[in-house]
Amino acid sequence: MATKTIVFSPFARLEGDLQVKVDVEEGRVVRAYASGTLYRGFEALLRGRDPLDAIVITPRVCGQCGLAHSAASAGAIRSLLGTQMPPNAYVATNVMLAIELVLSHLAHFYLSFAPDLAEPPYDDEATRRFLPLRGSSFLGALRAREEILGVLGLFAGKWPNTLAIQPGGTTRPLDASEIRRARGLLGEFTEFVRQQVIGCEPDEWLALRSASDLDAWLGEGAHAASDVGAFATFSLKQGLDRLGKWPARFMSSGGWPRATGETLMKPGACEADGDAAEFCPGKMLEHVKHSWYDPSEGGVHPFDGEGEPAPDRADAYSWAKAPRYAGAPAEAGPLARMVNDGDPLVVGLLRRHGPSAFVREMARLHETLRLLRQIGIWLNEVAPEEPFYRETPRVESGSGVAVVEAPRGTLGHWLRAEGGKIRNYQIITPTGWNLSPRDSEDRPGPLEMALVGTPVPDLARPVAISHVVKSFDPCLFCTVH
Repeated sequence: MATKTIVFSPFARLEGDLQVKVDVEEGRVVRAYASGTLYRGFEALLRGRDPLDAIVITPRVCGQCGLAHSAASAGAIRSLLGTQMPPNAYVATNVMLAIELVLSHLAHFYLSFAPDLAEPPYDDEATRRFLPLRGSSFLGALRAREEILGVLGLFAGKWPNTLAIQPGGTTRPLDASEIRRARGLLGEFTEFVRQQVIGCEPDEWLALRSASDLDAWLGEGAHAASDVGAFATFSLKQGLDRLGKWPARFMSSGGWPRATGETLMKPGACEADGDAAEFCPGKMLEHVKHSWYDPSEGGVHPFDGEGEPAPDRADAYSWAKAPRYAGAPAEAGPLARMVNDGDPLVVGLLRRHGPSAFVREMARLHETLRLLRQIGIWLNEVAPEEPFYRETPRVESGSGVAVVEAPRGTLGHWLRAEGGKIRNYQIITPTGWNLSPRDSEDRPGPLEMALVGTPVPDLARPVAISHVVKSFDPCLFCTVH
């Protein structure tokens, strides 16, 4: 049988330089290779610097989730020092990280994923809503960002690349009037979500507990005319629930911790069939057999990884490494968080439709609503009269690790310091998990497996491949170090 190879390079409308190569036989993908093609080298850049420099440098890894990197770098230093932040700092950091997630999720949906729905041969309604720069919903989403960015400005001072998050807490304390202003801005943004995104009160959406509840919701009132309603109806009609499946394992650290250490969502490593295991960062190893770095035997723990570039390796095809959890590939992101947390709506959709492109997008939109409500709760927990920051000692020698939940999934920073300088620094990003190349045993990464079986009836318009790739919301800027 004839094999046709399609190469997408660079992949359009996503973060960073991604190349995807697929082999197509009899109208379906039979093999896939995901490649990060632009080396950036942040880990090497950090060696020999003061550990506090990581808080300045690592947010530049990504223009969309810089706060997550800031929180991870500050957390790794705090882990090394064995110190704690004041309760206010945990709340303030959680507000910032949650707003960054909301911004990222909606930017992904309206600027990256949904515009593909406006491509021919799709219908006029999708074009009217989602066509870039002209679609009514596309433009509405751009205008609405201002309100929630205002809340982020109150907590972070500026975004991106704020320095408000430090090992000892946050350096932007808020008074009572600023908290009231934040509530007002959050309310204005929530009104946009109510009117355009879901077409109902957020509490009504969050009351949905199953796939059958979603069916009933779509048939009530004007819900089907909302962006989520139109997306769900359109996706099921076009078969997005049949795209992007793989034998998934879902990994999440829980994210958004309190001062007590309790996380907002339940951490875990859950199989698609519901089998769950405890989350443990010590089970993470990185493989480089097919990555452009000096070779190593098998997987290496991040504390011991070096990541020296080796661009001439003939057996490699990506600047991304291949992280593995407990020896196997793992998917990170909103779907992974929702499944490990036991969210009834997302778990119900997963049971009906499998780990598909449709379910990933629905999990992302649903998580946005959950976090919006939680931000309002956190605003009521801020105590303006209490401290937001606590002095910490200077970093000398030791090791520290912090794992946080970024918009695209689990993000880890590993730090080793000697004599007040960084000896080694390693970052494993969410896209590093989702778009990893093959590992030491030649097992493909999650996206590479999810692309297998994707229908390609027209080699000139392989739009289904784009749906699968973008359902993972790739960020290659974060991934290639």
